Amino acid sequence: MRKRTKTFLLNASFNVTFWIALFMLVLAIRYYDIGNIAFVQMDIHIPAIRIYGNGIILGILIGLPYSLMEVFLKHRGLYRNSLLRIMTSRLAIQFLITATFLTIIAYVNYYLDVQNGEIDGATVGFDRYIFSATVMFLFTGAFIGNIILSVFRTLQQKIGEDVFYELLLGKYSPAKEEERAFMFLDLKSSTTIAEELGHEKYSFFIQDCFSDLHPAVVKTRAMVYQYVGDEAVLTWDLEMAITRANCINAYFEFESQLQSKKEYYAKTYGVVPTFKAGVNIGKVMVAEVGVIKREIAYHSDVLNTAARIQGQCNEKNARLLVSEEVYTKLGSNERLRFTEKGKVLLRGKNNEVHIYEVNEADL
Repeated sequence: MRKRTKTFLLNASFNVTFWIALFMLVLAIRYYDIGNIAFVQMDIHIPAIRIYGNGIILGILIGLPYSLMEVFLKHRGLYRNSLLRIMTSRLAIQFLITATFLTIIAYVNYYLDVQNGEIDGATVGFDRYIFSATVMFLFTGAFIGNIILSVFRTLQQKIGEDVFYELLLGKYSPAKEEERAFMFLDLKSSTTIAEELGHEKYSFFIQDCFSDLHPAVVKTRAMVYQYVGDEAVLTWDLEMAITRANCINAYFEFESQLQSKKEYYAKTYGVVPTFKAGVNIGKVMVAEVGVIKREIAYHSDVLNTAARIQGQCNEKNARLLVSEEVYTKLGSNERLRFTEKGKVLLRGKNNEVHIYEVNEADL
């Protein structure tokens, strides 16, 4: 199963379970009148099986559209905005979804109650029924649930979906060994551009560049490890790195996005950004570090080598260079063209490293 599909199914399962549990709890409070808190009095006898059946149906009807909404928002770049705007937008959409399905279910129940003679449709219209204690409890519970889930999902996306779950579950405490790919992306001629733009405009320039990195990150299932000045570090687990050559194609996706906006960059900043990149694959130790501020850290010479390979781009007149390990795993890909650049002695290393330039193949 593709990791993207697996992630969606896991998120959808969580969302459906969350909403079912929430509605079952709210309906239990109403049905058993826990604490006598039914603040709208309209006594209607409803079988328990139907009440809890409503909870399950509502959980599914709201949980699945909510999951699809998450995918939509992610691909529409919602997470480029401030936390307040993200939560406000998410809450508005969530409320629309929950209100729609709650109203539909309420109408179905109203119709059943009228048919069963539980209420007199001539004297009690749907406009009154929808303000009954049960329906109002559901709306109140849905509103609270929306806030809880919105905060949870917003923090999850801002921290990084993979990192969030890893920290939550303590996956890397203690540290574990994994085989991963790393890409070091660096802005070409950054010093010259910074001098020309000045620090304030240069900051906006870099923000725009890394915002335009987002589609490539999503499409290739990358995880952003770090942003350091004008440099970004992406990482993949081994399976995802070699699937569709994601650890290579992320660069070309990013480059394509920048080229599609070259008029914007030329008009706004007077320069179109180009990046150089180095990629390496190997075993690393993955550890949870920090106390006040926790994050996932990778410890290995694999990262140092990837950074040094990227540093060779100017000397080799190349946009994208990779290690022999990457070439060994991906060299047979017909959509990529590898050109041997020989062995180089990278700074800080005792042994020479075989590197390759990568370009998209002419198909």
